[in-house]
Amino acid sequence: MKLNHHAYIIEKVSDDGLNVILNFISHVLETEKDPHSSPNFLHIKSNQLSVDDAGKLVAFNSQKSFGQNGGGNKVALIEINGAGHQAQNALLKTLEEPFPNTYFFIMISSVSLLLPTIKSRVETYSLAEFLDKFNLASSPIDESTISVGVVKHFLGAGLAERMEIAKKMAEDAGKEGEDDSSKLFQFLHDLEILLKSLEKTKLNRHLSKEELKTLITVREYFADGGASKKMLLEYLALKLPILKNL
Repeated sequence: MKLNHHAYIIEKVSDDGLNVILNFISHVLETEKDPHSSPNFLHIKSNQLSVDDAGKLVAFNSQKSFGQNGGGNKVALIEINGAGHQAQNALLKTLEEPFPNTYFFIMISSVSLLLPTIKSRVETYSLAEFLDKFNLASSPIDESTISVGVVKHFLGAGLAERMEIAKKMAEDAGKEGEDDSSKLFQFLHDLEILLKSLEKTKLNRHLSKEELKTLITVREYFADGGASKKMLLEYLALKLPILKNL
């Protein structure tokens, strides 16, 4: 199976969505097996794309594929919540000089976390758009990844309660493992989706470009990895409007 582009970004994908994409990758690799069993498949899953991860991609990109006299397809799947500047520059070099028949699928919480130069070298899709492009829309998948209860509760809560929610989310994320902020990235992603959806409703008067910019800025600091997650959530609690009866 040949694709018309060598690199794709798919914004935040649910677990069901990942299974559909892995199945699609099996077709690209022209194998009926789980792609993880193929030597022509590289799967990187990390909270932050590291320089070492980027090095693995460089090496994978430069090697010939196994089988079919070295002429088969290779696929790299990258699941990340963010990436440091140095790692992104290494990724950019790989995307600028792709080896023939090598394809990259980057799944990230938001494309806004990547350098403009990377975005200019890939095709970017939401999950629904990607499924539609490759006629996968009929796959049994639940694309509704918004944690409706948590997000709406946060937006409707007063300041004191928001601070408690922020504290608990930061503590819970810490229990998942060192620097594992995937649930917090999911929360920010879901929060952005809900706020943007409200722009088209009567609640538009409650929102402003500056408030949405605050959310994007907080998410970028999350991706950088150096700032306190609790402090960033508390800042968000202070800056976002209180929206009742959502």
